[in-house]
Parts: sequence; structure tokens; C-alpha cells
Amino acid sequence: MSRWLPKTFRDHPAVLLLAATEMWEAFSYVGLRTVLVYYLTQDLGYSTEDASLIYGTFLGVAYVTPILGGWIADRFIGRSAAIVGGALLKMAGYIGLLFGANVTVCLAAIVIGNGLFLPTLPATLGALFSPNDPDRQRSFSFYYLAVSAGALLAPLICGTLGENFGWRYSFLASATGLAAAIVIFLAGRHLLPPDRAAAASQPIYEAPIGATGRSVIPLLACVLMAVIILRVAYEQLGNTVALFAASQVDRSLDGDITIPYTWFQSLNPLGVILFTPLLVWGWRKSASRGGPQDDYFRMAIGSSIMAAAFVGLALVIQLGQPGQIPWPVLAAFFLMVTFGELWVLPVGLSLFARLAPAGRGAITIAFWYSARAAGNFLAGLMGRAEPALGYGNFFLLCAAFPLLAAAIFVAISRRPRRIMEATGT
Repeated sequence: MSRWLPKTFRDHPAVLLLAATEMWEAFSYVGLRTVLVYYLTQDLGYSTEDASLIYGTFLGVAYVTPILGGWIADRFIGRSAAIVGGALLKMAGYIGLLFGANVTVCLAAIVIGNGLFLPTLPATLGALFSPNDPDRQRSFSFYYLAVSAGALLAPLICGTLGENFGWRYSFLASATGLAAAIVIFLAGRHLLPPDRAAAASQPIYEAPIGATGRSVIPLLACVLMAVIILRVAYEQLGNTVALFAASQVDRSLDGDITIPYTWFQSLNPLGVILFTPLLVWGWRKSASRGGPQDDYFRMAIGSSIMAAAFVGLALVIQLGQPGQIPWPVLAAFFLMVTFGELWVLPVGLSLFARLAPAGRGAITIAFWYSARAAGNFLAGLMGRAEPALGYGNFFLLCAAFPLLAAAIFVAISRRPRRIMEATGT
């Protein structure tokens, strides 16, 4: 049966182990993210403005803690302990929400666990390959697809359970998914290389700290700034766009059938699964023909596509009637944003993993996720302006953020040749 697996999995079974672990972790986390604003507003009675702020703050802090968690994994406890310990903390938070425990305490447990888990898994994946190994990029493509598979299932299962039986059943599904991730990782941990904290043993493959390592810092800082700006708009998908889907979209499918509003959150990971093979094939064909391969220009293209999606949705809202926006319009918006995302986020993650200095793999990737932290927090603050602006004007304002990010990526792609040679980018 192994002959039917992709070559990367046959040659590196640890890639399959890490991808499967991440798929179920992503299922649990996206399941919570999908229902959080509904749980806060419908069960706990928070206003839209307060729910938006809590949503943004929670997601923001969840991507700040990986900086500390990555440092702890690299220097003290090792990667395996960080992955398992972080998952157990997150599961405790989901179980607490299931039984109606204090929401702040539960979310705190989840963000602390996320800090240990999130940067460590991709760092472990990156350490399996040398920087120039062609399987390295493919492995990250599989990893991103695994994330998307879990994220695709989460709204369909967690969202459906929540809408029909109560939001706490969504938390039960999240806890179950995370339990599956822990079991899978523990069962296959023997496939990974010996795991010790970096203070005692250097990772297998990571770039050395030196002149090159120092020269990439300003470059990566510029990339982070652009991604933060981009995410102010992108993270509205689970916040204001989610509320828009519930209240302003005609979700009638056929007769008495109505599409659950949480299901729209599955369109983003579905788009990742559908579009990734096409993009990878297109980029490979372009490379074989000597076409441009500038990662930063690719990210500029993706940012521009996202901006166009928000402009298109805003125009439809301005021309349509409240509560009568056809559901295919929202579906097309999600898929267009996703297509733009694939030109930006997987490319950036692979870049940070490739340029990670020796012994700093987890914390380098943690700084990549810090862009998500800042973007989520700013997105939550910005979402508070929607009731005053209205959805049409608000989404038009959102389009300005990916446009600004695109301009920054274009500027990076035109940096001096000597910087390109020093960084190897």
C-alpha cells in the first residue's frame, strides 16, 4: 500500500506523522475559532463589539505565546515534550469550555498550550531536510494541506454540532480531535530523530548563525510587517465576515434547505486543497521555463488578489439589499481570498523555516506566527468599527490593508542585489 503514498511520504515517513498530527490539531483549533463569536454572543450575551474584541485578543495572544514557547522548546524541554505538553494544555481548555468553566481561564489554557505546540511542529518538520533538499518545499506543501484538511472538517462537524445541539458540543468535538492528534504523535514518535533541547544538541539541518543570519533579520522584519498588515483584513473571515454570513446572506439552497452559516468557514480550507496542486504545478512549469521565481513578488500578487476580493464583496453589498446577498457571492469571496492566501502564507512559512539559524528553528517560526498575533489583535479592534460603518464601507476599508502589504512586498523584491546574495533569497 505504501507505493500509493506520495514519494515524500515514502522516503520520509516522519512527514506523514507530523502532517497527520497537525491535521487533527488544526481541526480542534479551527473548530473553536469557528464558533467562538457565536458562543460569546448567543450563549454568554456579549455584544458584537465586545465579542469582536475578545475574538481578536484571544487569537492575537495565541500567536504571541509561541515566541516564549519556541524558546522553551529550543533551549530546555525539547520538541516532543513541547508538542505533547502544549496539546494537553489546549485539550484542558476545550474540556473546560465544554463544562461551562470560566471562559477567560479556558482561553488562557488554550493560548499557553498553543505557544508550546504551534512553532514546534513545523520546526521539527524543517529539521528533517537540508536547506536545498527538493523534498523540503514539498513537505511544507503537504503540511499546509494537512492544516487545511483539518480546517475543512472543523466547521462542518463543530459548526453543525453547535448550531443544532448547542455550542458546547463543538468544544467536545475539538477536544476529541486534539486527543486523536496526541495519540497519533505518540504512536509514531519513534520515526523522528533523537529529540533533545538545542542547548545540548543542535538540530539536524538549520542554517548557522553568522553574517548571513544577521543580514536576514531586517528582511524578515519587513516581511512580518507586511503580513501583519495583510492579516488585519484576512482575519475578518472568522470575525465580521462570519457575522455577515449569519445575518446578511440569503443562504437558501433549494426550497426549505438553508446552508448553515458556519459551513462557509470550510470554503477557505477547501480552496487550499483545490488550488494548492494547481499553483505548485504552475510554479514548477514556470521554473522549468526560466520564469521569475521571486517569492516576494508572488506574495505581492497574492495580496492584490485578496484586496480585489474585498472590493468585489463591498460593491455587491452596496448594490444589493440587506439580508438578500446571494450565497454564491460569499462563496466566491472566500475562494478568491483563499487563492490569494496561497501566494502569501505558505511561501512565507517556508521562507522562515529555510532561513532559521542553528538551534533557533522553533523560535524563528514563532516570530512568523507573531505576525498572525498582531494581525488578529488589530483585526479584532478594527472589527469594532463595522456597526458604525456598515458592512459595505467596512469591507472596502479592509481592501486597503492587503494593497499596502502588496506595495511592501514589491519594495522588498526590488532590494539591492548584494542583500539578495547575502541572504540567499
